Amino acid sequence: MIRPLIPKSDFIGIDNIAHLAVGGEAPMLCSHMDVMAQFMKDKSAGAPSRDLQAHTMESARQKCADLLKVSCEEITLLSSATEGINNIAYGLEWNPGDNVVVADVEFPSDILPWTKLSKRGVEIRVVRHKNWIVEEQDVLDQIDDNTRVVAISQVSMFTGQQIDVAMLSKGIRQTNALFLLDITHAAGVVPVDATYADIAVSSCYKWLLGTHGTAIFYWNKARLPDLEPPFLGWRSVKHSGGWKDPLNFSLRDTADRFLPANPSYASIYILNNALKVLAEISEHRIHQHTLALSSLVRAGIEEMGFELMTPVEDHRRGGNTCFIHPDIPSLEQYLGEKNVQIWGSYGRLGRVRVSTHVYNDSQDVDRFISAMHQYLTSQEGPKT
Repeated sequence: MIRPLIPKSDFIGIDNIAHLAVGGEAPMLCSHMDVMAQFMKDKSAGAPSRDLQAHTMESARQKCADLLKVSCEEITLLSSATEGINNIAYGLEWNPGDNVVVADVEFPSDILPWTKLSKRGVEIRVVRHKNWIVEEQDVLDQIDDNTRVVAISQVSMFTGQQIDVAMLSKGIRQTNALFLLDITHAAGVVPVDATYADIAVSSCYKWLLGTHGTAIFYWNKARLPDLEPPFLGWRSVKHSGGWKDPLNFSLRDTADRFLPANPSYASIYILNNALKVLAEISEHRIHQHTLALSSLVRAGIEEMGFELMTPVEDHRRGGNTCFIHPDIPSLEQYLGEKNVQIWGSYGRLGRVRVSTHVYNDSQDVDRFISAMHQYLTSQEGPKT
């Protein structure tokens, strides 16, 4: 019996549910209710409210820095991981003939921003998976003297594969390319060392147990000391000449130069609380817990004969287990009626994602496997 690392009772609405959908949306911690009450109290404090909110933001930034093994000044909190990626797409100076390297099994926001550069003569090089695996060497083989950015996820949201970040980083740093790492499906579930990257971004409403409206943006200041933001606002600067000299300003020395305006403080309060809860458990323990559960998920799916996309090796995966299914809406509806939550992406991606995290136990997996067998029986057994 594998027991949860955090009791289900600490979360809202999952006591009687096998919640295996954190790869899409995390359930909310009960303690977030108290945090929101504190936010509203702080927000109502008049002028001191800014200091109270700033204090919580600094606390969250430090927790993010600790999680990613970087310095606090290299972290800021933007509205989304997509905003962070676009900061680089629009912030770099591009020339005709430049190229960007991406993988085909990435989240759209890791690919689409670069397509806006095609009008400037920038090529998008797509690395194709092999049996759902993106080989690191295939990524490195796409890099040449004109490669400006390699953008890839540590853990693929589509297949569940974990990339060898250290190997990629070593290879990329032998070139002039910038390494942009999306850690959305890694941070909070597998160990992350963001220093291997030049830029790292992460959503916070999944494995980090936060909500929408804030995301982590890491700027490797030592590697990119002169990187400037493409968008400016009052918060980007450490000095301004005011009404006497309004064109006179200097950028912040920290990653907050990429934050042009006030962030979503409400979601930052929630993130700060979520990170506090996760920090009480070692990242190694969380990783081993999710691997143990996802191994059970994978074995059950494999026995049923579905095409698995996620690698079997522990070092090659995180908390997601993904497989192909011919009728995802039907499966998702059936499992939902059995109080088993998975993430089918509404069928548009052709694959099912089953995610295990700190609140899951082996009974959740048993419930999922049992419901899957019942579904197959109801469909008279055809698999894929």
